[in-house]
Amino acid sequence: MEKWPLRLGKFLFKYRSFTPLPLILLTFIFFKPLSASWQWTALGLAIAFLGEGMRIASVGFAGSGTSGRESFLKADSLNATGLYSLARNPLYWGNMLIFAGLLTVFANPWALALFVVFLFLQYHFIVLAEESYLKERHGGTYEEYCRRVRRWLPRFNHWAPPARAFDIRKVIFKENDSCFNLLFGALLIAAWKGKYFSGRWRHDLLFAAAAACLVLIYAAIKVLKKRGRAKTAA
Repeated sequence: MEKWPLRLGKFLFKYRSFTPLPLILLTFIFFKPLSASWQWTALGLAIAFLGEGMRIASVGFAGSGTSGRESFLKADSLNATGLYSLARNPLYWGNMLIFAGLLTVFANPWALALFVVFLFLQYHFIVLAEESYLKERHGGTYEEYCRRVRRWLPRFNHWAPPARAFDIRKVIFKENDSCFNLLFGALLIAAWKGKYFSGRWRHDLLFAAAAACLVLIYAAIKVLKKRGRAKTAA
């Protein structure tokens, strides 16, 4: 019988896009921003964009059938070059930096600490399930990769250049959700902080226009992706 950490890891992997939502809601209800300083926003955005940059670099150079957003474990090939030659989970590093950046924009260290602990625990179990799957799928090749590359802490002396060309089309379609969530989340937090510190919604038309543009771009990419799949199927 499969051990409970692996069952939990598969469950969290399946719903990994939704598990942070209750914590996000609780953050807005129980935590308050401690500063309206622009430095918090600048630092937070820098951290978040660094995280998204890691995701883009990971996805853009990844092999086909890997680094996807499916709700099931899948790895048609083994990524072992580029950022994957430094640490085994650059996508999850990117996710944690994105959330850490947005919580820095929110300007509450306690909320930031809570999210970091939650994400680390979630990814710990997800990674256990992924590693079990990859050992079954790729056997000794993956075990040798694990001996060379650590799970979380990078080893820069083991850097291997990407084995594939950067696929911008893949990035646009696969990172649409992540980029939208980052930018929309930053807008929402900025609007919320403005309301909290001034007692009224400030620049509401500007925020609404920016949010509308993001939604339109997000929807357009979704439509193009769906049409591309339909043409491929045909």
